[in-house]
Amino acid sequence: MAMSILLFVSLSGFITSVVRRFLPLLVMQPDIRWDDIKGRGFGIFKYFFGQIRFLRPFERVHGIAHVMIFWGALVVTLSTIQMTGRGFSPDFHLPGFGPTKIGLTYIFLKDLFSLFIIAGCVIAFCNRVFFRPARMILSLEALIILCWIFSMMMMDLLYEGTLFILSPEHPESRAAFLGVTIKNMLVAMGLTADSTLTTQLHGIASWGHLVLGFSFLNYLPYCKQFHEITSLPSIFMRSTKPKGALEPQDLEDEDVLYGVEKVEEFSWKRGMDMYSCAECGRCQANCPAYLTDKPLSPMRLIMDERDHLKNKTSLMCKAAYQKLMKNPEGSQKTLESWDGENLIGNVIKEDVIWSCTTCGHCIANCPLLIEHVDNIIDMRRYLVQLASRFPKGLTQCFKGFENLSNPWGMASNIRGDWFKDLGVQTAEENPDFEYLFYVGCAGSFDDRFKKVTVALTRLMQKAGLNFVCLGDNEKCCGETARRLGNEYLAQHMINFNIEKFETIGVKKIITACPHCYNTLKNEYPQFGKKYEIYHHTEILKELINQGKLPSGKKINGQEPVVYHDSCYLGRYNDLYDTPRDVIRNIPGVNLVEAERQKRTSFCCGAGGGHMWMKEKAGLEINSERLDELYKTGAKTIATACPYCMIMLDDAVKEKELEEEVKVVDLAQMMLKSIET
Repeated sequence: MAMSILLFVSLSGFITSVVRRFLPLLVMQPDIRWDDIKGRGFGIFKYFFGQIRFLRPFERVHGIAHVMIFWGALVVTLSTIQMTGRGFSPDFHLPGFGPTKIGLTYIFLKDLFSLFIIAGCVIAFCNRVFFRPARMILSLEALIILCWIFSMMMMDLLYEGTLFILSPEHPESRAAFLGVTIKNMLVAMGLTADSTLTTQLHGIASWGHLVLGFSFLNYLPYCKQFHEITSLPSIFMRSTKPKGALEPQDLEDEDVLYGVEKVEEFSWKRGMDMYSCAECGRCQANCPAYLTDKPLSPMRLIMDERDHLKNKTSLMCKAAYQKLMKNPEGSQKTLESWDGENLIGNVIKEDVIWSCTTCGHCIANCPLLIEHVDNIIDMRRYLVQLASRFPKGLTQCFKGFENLSNPWGMASNIRGDWFKDLGVQTAEENPDFEYLFYVGCAGSFDDRFKKVTVALTRLMQKAGLNFVCLGDNEKCCGETARRLGNEYLAQHMINFNIEKFETIGVKKIITACPHCYNTLKNEYPQFGKKYEIYHHTEILKELINQGKLPSGKKINGQEPVVYHDSCYLGRYNDLYDTPRDVIRNIPGVNLVEAERQKRTSFCCGAGGGHMWMKEKAGLEINSERLDELYKTGAKTIATACPYCMIMLDDAVKEKELEEEVKVVDLAQMMLKSIET
């Protein structure tokens, strides 16, 4: 009877709480997340069961502790189910278990994984209290949960030890090495099968484990550990779009939301992400905004959104019920009756939204694949497209896009001036071209990066590449406007470019800008057209491998060289080794690495439109990155991105290091080697 009451009360309470948590998702925006079942299923094994993001060489000790607890919980849960069944029948065991090879093997594994859980709890506790990484908050709730889990395991071992005293011939004693150890310790303390204390301890351990377990189950929907429930479906329904792509808005849909102002205007998957945040802090461990004292913390952003969602739960549950009852008007009216805090302004400050450089580290490092950047861009879309509230520096930027199709605000009829004396042809002059060299705004207007454009042009000409440029007919690809939240303007430019590309028959595109590269490769297919996109490092490597570029001479006075990874080339498109291979091909170059490189490389600070926003809070991101690169002892900082070149070169000038270190694109290095 007691076990029946425990099961009924705990399971009823758990189901009620979970339903209450999930009901609000019904009034959030639709989102298709069940396509590509095979690929999503593979992701479950990779990210959920495999826990691969915890096993990277990044705070691996704590990651291993999490894996130990996670896998231990999966294994020990079966034992808890068996213990529950024994509350009804002392000989209960799951089908196939019991005194069989499978059953005894499981008992051995259960003891082994119980040991893993105990060790994992101790490691995690010490790591949080004594060796706490900067990314991690000192959470009393987290410590209580670790102690809770630890106590459950100790109760389980006490149950097993007293069971073997009371039943010396119990078949499980042949495999339960940990339980037998506890038994021997208790026997040495004077406990026997006839001892009343043994029976009492057995009952306390059994009920203690179950009460702790079922009470923890009911606590889950109200604490950060709710990710234990939501992580599996959240990972299964993770984004399968290219890493560098934003979700497009269907601007032709009359019901389209031009941005997110209220929490219910996020998609239901974003709500699931809010519940799934484990507060591990890995998202902010390398966040350039967070580490330079900007107001943005990716972890706090999701936590604040989650708390706001919880505060609106009662109202959203009522609206969800009305929606289920086929009363959408009543549901919407209920949502509009909210008189509490606003998501933007009260819960999430506007300076938080504008602090993000969209570097992608938060997404790349989150064990549960939460989409922080997409949340931020959706709120930017509201601020720009509906509220018309954005940093002052962006006013001229948007005007430049609207009137001249470039953020520099320079006349569009001088866009092609850079190649007038280089013999570069346009599509009209060479209709049988193979490649379109898409130069981009920086390569056309910025004096520093125009030198890279010229260098790359000469290299491609030396290799005999059949390419053309659009010249004055080229327009911005739309990347910056899109990441600043101006989706309408971005789509206008994207559609214009696609129409132009189709008119002249573009099939392959080369660009020296990772931002253009990412947008052309990963976002233009959203609008119905897919092209072969090459970053200039890929083309240069291919030309080198084909022997179409002559071997250069040793460059004097430029070694050692450190390569700075562009976020949009690296984290978003996994091009880490290609640029390094190009640099290594230059004779005499001694390539060194910064402490943070490749996947953990630190942003230059220009992404997400920050090229056009003045940093007001904290330290300057480009200055912080330069300090790290300078510590390597390199005399040359090699880049493969116009934004990175401009930001790092500005930092060099601000620190008056022009005589000590140079910032150059690897195309410039290669051309200098060849033409020396």
